[in-house]
Amino acid sequence: MSAIFIGKFQPFHKGHLKAIKWILKREKRIFIIIGSSQKSLTKQPPFSFSERKEMIERTLKSEKIKNFKIYGVTDFEDDALWAKKILKITKLNVKNATVFTKNSWTKKCFQKICVKVKAHPMFYNNLSATQIREKIIHNKNWRNLVPKSVLDFLKKIDAKNRTQFFNRC
Repeated sequence: MSAIFIGKFQPFHKGHLKAIKWILKREKRIFIIIGSSQKSLTKQPPFSFSERKEMIERTLKSEKIKNFKIYGVTDFEDDALWAKKILKITKLNVKNATVFTKNSWTKKCFQKICVKVKAHPMFYNNLSATQIREKIIHNKNWRNLVPKSVLDFLKKIDAKNRTQFFNRC
């Protein structure tokens, strides 16, 4: 079986990494889907698809994780169509795919088309990318919440100034 793990990854953080490792203990391979791939460089979301993909690839490479593929998916008005699009790009079907999520909307979308959905644990006290962006904006400690490869990448692209710029009044 193959796993599907969906997120916006704005930015990719230690909770995402821990969830991927947890999923890969249960499944042979994982398809990581970057949602809202058409949106970037705004307050929501501040990072482009290619930047998010690079954060994930750098991290998984540094962790020696190889059995993954990363795809982007744009937003759709139709929930079932969105879920079917993800199956199409991963070349999976309802019989050989399992979606791992804690997101109730994602769960509902895949259940509409009869795909098995399982919950993964939440790691690091329900850490979220929104919390990290807020910490960046308000100059609070956030660097320990992302893998080192992501931290290095975010410094390289000057994410602090970008995130703060998009949140000015």
